[in-house]
Amino acid sequence: MAFLKDNNACVLQATDRKPLWDTGVVPGSAQDFAGRLRRLLPNGWFPPAPQDDEVETAPVLAGVLLGFGSVFAAIWTLLGQVVSQTRLATMDGTFLDMAAADYFGGAVFRDDSETDASFRRRIAADLVAPRNTRASVLAAVTAVTGAAPRVIEPMNAADCHALGRIGVPGCGGGYGYGSAGLRYGSLLGGQFFIETALGKASVASVGAAVGRVKAAGVSAWLRVEG
Repeated sequence: MAFLKDNNACVLQATDRKPLWDTGVVPGSAQDFAGRLRRLLPNGWFPPAPQDDEVETAPVLAGVLLGFGSVFAAIWTLLGQVVSQTRLATMDGTFLDMAAADYFGGAVFRDDSETDASFRRRIAADLVAPRNTRASVLAAVTAVTGAAPRVIEPMNAADCHALGRIGVPGCGGGYGYGSAGLRYGSLLGGQFFIETALGKASVASVGAAVGRVKAAGVSAWLRVEG
């Protein structure tokens, strides 16, 4: 290391009157890469690099190497940015949007004016959210609309009850023919129905929420009330 000096070759001092030392070029800078390239050149081909206050005796060579060093420095900076985009906890900007598209197939989008921190929390929550169960569907729709939906599984007797008739609706648990609450059951599975109020959501957002948590190959039918 050498002392830092001004244009008049005077040693620079800190506020406590102690001399300032030159710690060398910044790692990863254009000057750093230019110096590395120069040290790779065969001995004797060009004058050695100047030391301390020495004058550069090969300015053309120094300029050419500095140009190459600028390119390498830009790549070095880019690599540092790319490293931070390889983890959800540190990625930002467009990389967060691309991560959401990769994780959820385009089902999760950034809200208008949503910050990176808020969007990152939603992505992380969706990654570990429960799926493939009735409870997960209820939770997903409730989170979007703010209102608890009604889920009806045709093979679930608790949802569809027994079939009654107008004369004796009680034999069907109050769900006889002509009753407003009647839901027909079926032995054919692979589907379920959702009745929900939209609340603060849109039909598309409710459908997307259900699509993210329902089991693959199962059809979901949505009915919006009010």
